[in-house]
Order: sequence, then structure tokens, then C-alpha cells
Amino acid sequence: MKNLLYIVIGASFLGIISSSASGFLTTETSDTLDNLYEENFYIDPESVEVGDDKVKVLLYQINTNNAEKKINDCLNFYKSEYKDKTIECSILINQNIAVEKDCVLISGEFAKKEEKEIVTITKDTSC
Repeated sequence: MKNLLYIVIGASFLGIISSSASGFLTTETSDTLDNLYEENFYIDPESVEVGDDKVKVLLYQINTNNAEKKINDCLNFYKSEYKDKTIECSILINQNIAVEKDCVLISGEFAKKEEKEIVTITKDTSC
């Protein structure tokens, strides 16, 4: 009977430690992946058009998830790649798969004028 009590106490102790450790690992892994996403813009653009003073980037996705964050990440990434150029990032989404109807959900533009950084975000609410 005494041994059974020790086994139950030991198993409870190990269960508590295990659940705490898995919670810690999940949180730390999630934080690490979030930081990795912020440091590296890894969305493959549909097209990148580089002109004399403007860079146009078109991203394509199926839904509207995280669209504004992706636009901001796109602008931040390409402004460091192409200094002294106006950067325009747009997200094209598919409204209707059967008809192949696409629309530009959100666009962002980055411009640097007189040492000021100007970011303009435009969202199409009908999209």
C-alpha cells in the first residue's frame, strides 16, 4: 500500500513537470518562429517590376489572412533592398475560383522624401 502511494505521488510529480516543460517548449518555439518571420520576408512574389524610380511588387494569396502585416513586411524588406526608390506592394486575392475573378485587396506604398519616410496603405473593402 505504501509503495502504491509512492508510485502515485511520483507519477503525479512527473506529470506536472512534463506539462510545464511542454508548455515552455511550445511558447519558446512559437516566439522563435515569430521572430524569424519578422527578420526574413519569405513570401514569394508573383511579380517584381523594377523601374527607374519605382519598384512594384505583386503578392498573390487565396484569402485575406494577415494581409496588412504582409504588406508592411513587403515594404520593409524591399525598401532595404532598393534604397532611394518608391516601393509599391499589392496583394491580389482570388474572389471566385470558378470564374477566376481576382481583385487587389490591399496596396501599400513607401516613399522617402526629404528624409521623411511616408507609408500609405489602401484597402479595398469591396474585395
